[in-house]
Amino acid sequence: MSTASPIAGRKSYDLCLRFGEARFVWAPDHGVTLTDEAIAWTADDREQQARLRDIAEVHLQTGSVGQNIIANCRIRFSDGSTLLISSNTPHGLESAAQDDLYAAFVQDLHARLAAIKDAGIVFSAGFSEARYRFGKVLVVVVVLFFLVAPTVLLLMTAAWQMAWALYFGVCLVWPFYKVMSANAPRAYDPRDIPPELMPTTKG
Repeated sequence: MSTASPIAGRKSYDLCLRFGEARFVWAPDHGVTLTDEAIAWTADDREQQARLRDIAEVHLQTGSVGQNIIANCRIRFSDGSTLLISSNTPHGLESAAQDDLYAAFVQDLHARLAAIKDAGIVFSAGFSEARYRFGKVLVVVVVLFFLVAPTVLLLMTAAWQMAWALYFGVCLVWPFYKVMSANAPRAYDPRDIPPELMPTTKG
Protein backbone atom coordinates (compact mmCIF):
# COMPACT_ATOMS: atom_id res chain seq x y z
CA MET A 1 0.00 0.00 0.00
CA SER A 2 1.80 3.13 -1.19
CA THR A 3 1.25 6.34 0.72
CA ALA A 4 0.31 9.59 -0.95
CA SER A 5 2.42 12.75 -0.97
CA PRO A 6 2.85 14.44 2.43
CA ILE A 7 -0.40 15.99 3.58
CA ALA A 8 0.05 19.66 4.40
CA GLY A 9 -1.47 21.32 7.40
CA ARG A 10 -2.97 20.16 10.66
CA LYS A 11 -5.00 16.93 10.77
CA SER A 12 -6.77 15.50 13.83
CA TYR A 13 -7.90 11.90 14.35
CA ASP A 14 -10.25 10.79 17.13
CA LEU A 15 -8.49 7.47 17.77
CA CYS A 16 -7.98 5.54 21.01
CA LEU A 17 -4.47 5.75 22.38
CA ARG A 18 -2.23 5.01 25.31
CA PHE A 19 0.85 6.99 26.23
CA GLY A 20 3.30 4.85 28.17
CA GLU A 21 3.18 1.06 28.32
CA ALA A 22 2.35 -0.16 24.82
CA ARG A 23 -0.16 -3.01 24.66
CA PHE A 24 -3.69 -3.78 23.45
CA VAL A 25 -6.07 -1.90 25.78
CA TRP A 26 -9.42 -0.16 25.64
CA ALA A 27 -7.96 3.05 27.07
CA PRO A 28 -10.29 6.04 27.52
CA ASP A 29 -7.66 8.39 26.09
CA HIS A 30 -8.26 9.48 22.54
CA GLY A 31 -7.38 12.20 20.07
CA VAL A 32 -4.15 12.57 18.09
CA THR A 33 -3.12 15.44 15.81
CA LEU A 34 -0.45 15.67 13.12
CA THR A 35 1.20 18.81 11.81
CA ASP A 36 4.15 19.21 9.46
CA GLU A 37 6.49 19.44 12.45
CA ALA A 38 4.86 17.61 15.37
CA ILE A 39 2.49 15.00 16.71
CA ALA A 40 0.16 15.90 19.59
CA TRP A 41 -2.20 13.81 21.69
CA THR A 42 -4.43 13.93 24.76
CA ALA A 43 -3.69 11.54 27.64
CA ASP A 44 -5.00 11.74 31.21
CA ASP A 45 -6.85 14.92 30.18
CA ARG A 46 -3.53 16.61 29.34
CA GLU A 47 -2.37 17.70 25.91
CA GLN A 48 1.14 16.55 25.03
CA GLN A 49 3.26 16.78 21.91
CA ALA A 50 6.58 15.83 20.38
CA ARG A 51 8.46 16.76 17.25
CA LEU A 52 8.22 14.35 14.35
CA ARG A 53 12.03 14.39 14.30
CA ASP A 54 11.99 12.99 17.84
CA ILE A 55 10.35 9.77 16.61
CA ALA A 56 12.85 6.90 16.74
CA GLU A 57 10.63 4.00 15.64
CA VAL A 58 7.21 3.27 14.17
CA HIS A 59 5.92 -0.27 14.66
CA LEU A 60 2.75 -1.70 13.07
CA GLN A 61 0.96 -4.78 14.39
CA THR A 62 -2.46 -6.41 14.53
CA GLY A 63 -4.17 -8.55 17.13
CA SER A 64 -7.33 -10.62 17.41
CA VAL A 65 -9.98 -10.02 20.06
CA GLY A 66 -12.54 -12.72 19.34
CA GLN A 67 -13.67 -12.09 15.78
CA ASN A 68 -12.37 -8.52 15.89
CA ILE A 69 -9.05 -7.71 14.22
CA ILE A 70 -7.51 -4.67 15.92
CA ALA A 71 -4.56 -2.81 14.40
CA ASN A 72 -2.14 -0.63 16.30
CA CYS A 73 0.68 1.76 15.57
CA ARG A 74 3.32 2.06 18.28
CA ILE A 75 5.47 5.18 18.13
CA ARG A 76 8.68 5.18 20.17
CA PHE A 77 10.35 8.52 20.80
CA SER A 78 14.05 9.22 21.22
CA ASP A 79 13.60 9.55 25.01
CA GLY A 80 12.26 5.96 25.18
CA SER A 81 8.59 6.85 25.75
CA THR A 82 5.91 5.22 23.61
CA LEU A 83 2.56 6.22 22.16
CA LEU A 84 0.17 3.46 21.05
CA ILE A 85 -2.63 4.38 18.63
CA SER A 86 -5.28 1.71 17.97
CA SER A 87 -8.08 1.11 15.49
CA ASN A 88 -10.55 -0.16 18.11
CA THR A 89 -13.54 1.70 19.50
CA PRO A 90 -13.50 2.89 23.14
CA HIS A 91 -15.19 -0.46 23.97
CA GLY A 92 -12.37 -2.45 22.37
CA LEU A 93 -14.32 -3.54 19.29
CA GLU A 94 -13.76 -3.33 15.57
CA SER A 95 -15.59 -0.61 13.66
CA ALA A 96 -15.55 0.26 9.95
CA ALA A 97 -15.48 3.97 10.76
CA GLN A 98 -12.56 3.58 13.17
CA ASP A 99 -10.77 1.31 10.69
CA ASP A 100 -10.96 4.02 8.01
CA LEU A 101 -9.87 6.73 10.45
CA TYR A 102 -6.92 4.65 11.65
CA ALA A 103 -5.84 3.88 8.07
CA ALA A 104 -5.97 7.60 7.20
CA PHE A 105 -3.86 8.42 10.27
CA VAL A 106 -1.23 5.78 9.49
CA GLN A 107 -0.95 6.91 5.87
CA ASP A 108 -0.73 10.56 6.93
CA LEU A 109 1.94 9.82 9.56
CA HIS A 110 4.08 7.79 7.17
CA ALA A 111 3.80 10.41 4.42
CA ARG A 112 5.03 13.13 6.78
CA LEU A 113 7.86 11.00 8.17
CA ALA A 114 8.99 9.86 4.73
CA ALA A 115 9.40 13.53 3.78
CA ILE A 116 11.88 14.19 6.62
CA LYS A 117 15.43 13.91 5.34
CA ASP A 118 18.01 11.97 7.35
CA ALA A 119 15.48 11.22 10.11
CA GLY A 120 16.94 7.79 10.89
CA ILE A 121 13.51 6.42 11.89
CA VAL A 122 13.14 2.64 12.11
CA PHE A 123 9.97 1.21 10.55
CA SER A 124 9.17 -2.28 11.81
CA ALA A 125 6.19 -4.60 11.79
CA GLY A 126 4.85 -7.78 13.34
CA PHE A 127 5.54 -9.79 16.46
CA SER A 128 8.89 -10.38 18.08
CA GLU A 129 10.85 -13.35 16.71
CA ALA A 130 10.16 -15.42 19.84
CA ARG A 131 6.43 -14.66 19.87
CA TYR A 132 6.15 -15.39 16.15
CA ARG A 133 7.88 -18.77 16.48
CA PHE A 134 5.61 -19.69 19.40
CA GLY A 135 2.56 -18.55 17.42
CA LYS A 136 3.42 -20.78 14.47
CA VAL A 137 3.60 -23.79 16.79
CA LEU A 138 0.29 -22.76 18.35
CA VAL A 139 -1.32 -22.51 14.89
CA VAL A 140 -0.43 -26.15 14.23
CA VAL A 141 -1.85 -27.22 17.61
CA VAL A 142 -5.16 -25.38 17.21
CA VAL A 143 -5.60 -26.60 13.61
CA LEU A 144 -5.10 -30.21 14.73
CA PHE A 145 -7.41 -29.84 17.72
CA PHE A 146 -10.20 -27.65 16.30
CA LEU A 147 -10.19 -28.61 12.59
CA VAL A 148 -8.52 -31.94 11.94
CA ALA A 149 -10.00 -33.78 14.94
CA PRO A 150 -13.64 -32.72 14.28
CA THR A 151 -13.22 -33.54 10.58
CA VAL A 152 -11.99 -37.07 11.36
CA LEU A 153 -14.78 -37.62 13.88
CA LEU A 154 -17.36 -36.33 11.40
CA LEU A 155 -16.17 -38.78 8.75
CA MET A 156 -16.09 -41.65 11.23
CA THR A 157 -19.42 -41.05 12.99
CA ALA A 158 -21.45 -38.91 10.57
CA ALA A 159 -22.77 -37.14 13.68
CA TRP A 160 -24.16 -33.68 12.87
CA GLN A 161 -22.75 -32.36 16.15
CA MET A 162 -19.28 -32.74 14.66
CA ALA A 163 -20.28 -30.45 11.77
CA TRP A 164 -21.13 -27.72 14.30
CA ALA A 165 -17.84 -28.35 16.10
CA LEU A 166 -16.00 -28.00 12.78
CA TYR A 167 -17.84 -24.76 12.00
CA PHE A 168 -16.98 -23.23 15.36
CA GLY A 169 -13.41 -24.44 14.92
CA VAL A 170 -13.12 -22.53 11.64
CA CYS A 171 -14.57 -19.40 13.29
CA LEU A 172 -11.99 -19.70 16.05
CA VAL A 173 -8.93 -20.58 13.99
CA TRP A 174 -9.37 -18.25 11.00
CA PRO A 175 -8.87 -14.88 12.83
CA PHE A 176 -5.89 -16.32 14.69
CA TYR A 177 -4.35 -17.60 11.45
CA LYS A 178 -4.89 -14.22 9.74
CA VAL A 179 -3.16 -12.38 12.58
CA MET A 180 -0.21 -14.78 12.62
CA SER A 181 0.29 -14.64 8.85
CA ALA A 182 0.16 -10.83 8.88
CA ASN A 183 2.58 -10.37 11.77
CA ALA A 184 5.78 -11.94 10.51
CA PRO A 185 8.56 -9.77 12.02
CA ARG A 186 10.17 -7.49 9.44
CA ALA A 187 11.20 -3.97 8.48
CA TYR A 188 9.33 -1.99 5.82
CA ASP A 189 9.61 1.19 3.77
CA PRO A 190 7.36 4.08 4.96
CA ARG A 191 6.35 4.65 1.34
CA ASP A 192 5.07 1.07 1.12
CA ILE A 193 2.96 0.26 4.19
CA PRO A 194 2.22 -3.48 4.58
CA PRO A 195 -1.46 -3.75 3.50
CA GLU A 196 -2.10 -6.79 5.71
CA LEU A 197 -1.46 -4.61 8.76
CA MET A 198 -4.05 -2.04 7.78
CA PRO A 199 -7.54 -2.72 9.18
CA THR A 200 -9.33 -1.82 5.93
CA THR A 201 -7.78 -4.93 4.34
CA LYS A 202 -10.44 -7.62 4.64
CA GLY A 203 -10.61 -11.22 3.57
